[in-house]
Amino acid sequence: MWFLIIIVGFLLYVVIQLPFQMGFFGGFQGINLTIIGLLLAIFVIPLVYLGLKYLKLDFLKIGFTSNELRQDALLGSAFAIFFTLVQFLWLIPNTGGADRADISDVLIMLEYEWTNTFWYIPLGVIGGALTEEILYRGFFIGGLASIFKGSKISIYIASLLSILFFAAAHLPQDLVQWIDILVPTTAYTILYLYTNRLTASIVAHGLWNILAVILIISIYS
Repeated sequence: MWFLIIIVGFLLYVVIQLPFQMGFFGGFQGINLTIIGLLLAIFVIPLVYLGLKYLKLDFLKIGFTSNELRQDALLGSAFAIFFTLVQFLWLIPNTGGADRADISDVLIMLEYEWTNTFWYIPLGVIGGALTEEILYRGFFIGGLASIFKGSKISIYIASLLSILFFAAAHLPQDLVQWIDILVPTTAYTILYLYTNRLTASIVAHGLWNILAVILIISIYS
């Protein structure tokens, strides 16, 4: 059941986004970005709920809680700001800048228009940070660890698999993009393991998505 939820969750991300990316329903742009973010949450989060119920767990058990909200939010924000600075002051300028495929893809998605960032934010925060962290950190690590009674080995294995699976699901095209995704997903995992809560990783993931898209459209459009 754990494996089934992970695979179905991954397939939902593909099935929901693919028609838009292929140009149907107006394409992968504009208000469709917000619609995609909402659809991902509407379908994937209940799927995780069913998996948790089968495993006799709940969202609280996998760290989805408001406990230590301020502390975890500050921790997640600190990482997001630090990584954003590293990327946009050093990594991106030294690995192609505007010529990078991922930068170009974001600009095309936003149609080089500032206003389209507002349609993207629900996708990056709801469909990305919230839903992905619940699936890939909370259920992936917390769910598998619970099956093996919380043994440290199971947690380490689940964490490694979570990092690799999350990175591969984002389809990096070259070594630089692998580094771009492996660094933050490893950080999100460490934040989750360190706090035993999802708040810090959700905030870090969501804030980075917001900062990245704003800086891309500001610097490279």
